[in-house]
Amino acid sequence: MSALANFFSEFVRAFSHLVAWAFVLGVLAYLLQAVVKSRAWRNMLAASFPDSNVRWRDAYGAYVVKSGAGTFLPMHGDDAVRVALMKDRIEGASAATVAATTGVETLFDVVLTAALVGVSAWLGASVVNWHGIAAHPVMPAIILCLVVAAVVTALVTLRRRARGLGGELKQGLAIFGRRGAYARSVLGWQAVDFALQLATLYFLLVAFGFAGATITSVVLIRTAQRVTVSLPGFLETGTQQAMILAILTRGGHTAGQAFGFGFGSKVTLSGLDIVLALVAARIMVGPLHLRTRIAEKLRRRRQQGDLPQLVSDGADAGVGPTARSSA
Repeated sequence: MSALANFFSEFVRAFSHLVAWAFVLGVLAYLLQAVVKSRAWRNMLAASFPDSNVRWRDAYGAYVVKSGAGTFLPMHGDDAVRVALMKDRIEGASAATVAATTGVETLFDVVLTAALVGVSAWLGASVVNWHGIAAHPVMPAIILCLVVAAVVTALVTLRRRARGLGGELKQGLAIFGRRGAYARSVLGWQAVDFALQLATLYFLLVAFGFAGATITSVVLIRTAQRVTVSLPGFLETGTQQAMILAILTRGGHTAGQAFGFGFGSKVTLSGLDIVLALVAARIMVGPLHLRTRIAEKLRRRRQQGDLPQLVSDGADAGVGPTARSSA
């Protein structure tokens, strides 16, 4: 019972002794990530559509909405949101070309994640239990085969569906057709973004009571966040929190303090993403008028005979559904 009391005491302490200046700097560093990422993406889009006016503010708005959607959509489903928003804001743009530019970003993230796993292993505290894998290789091998099979299946399906879109997909990679263009206009922004990611984690660690945060703990936590990013919904959050808990307790901190950081930072950053996404979506898309749209959709479906006449005329006016009595 005392252990549970100590856990909650340390958890509450992480919030009651919050270091305000570090918390503010962590939030600012996080907010700047969307600015930097959208700038890099805008430059890729501008290279793909040289005859169109690609505005950074549109790319930034789409990126902010994407970040908010990512709170609920796993496995890069949020990228579909920003592609849909951005293609209508570039003259002559197609969804395939815009999606190809997001694929470049995804490839960079994969390479960065692999590098982080390698660096964490070099630091001697890898988030991957290599000794456990060596001792029991069968299950990891089966999982690896399933992952490879899923990737190959996805690539084959994508190739079949992408027939006839080769030119549009190639257009999305136009920045690589100019020597040094990617390094000059994209890679630098991505490097700044990575520095901001580490800065965000460092300041938030300090804010939640980890005054002696080291580069090792920062790199390990960022690695844990990267390797779990494609897991579905709550599985991503749960796995990520468990890995953060293991990393920080291994460094001599209490479980309550570690959970306080994991929970507090997740709620803070996810809350920022959702609020900013709602504001950006309101500006870019305008009022959603969901009630009116749903009523109009129901009316059209009734006219087409797809729905039984169960909704009265008052529902179309926004009053609400009422059952019509049968004759």
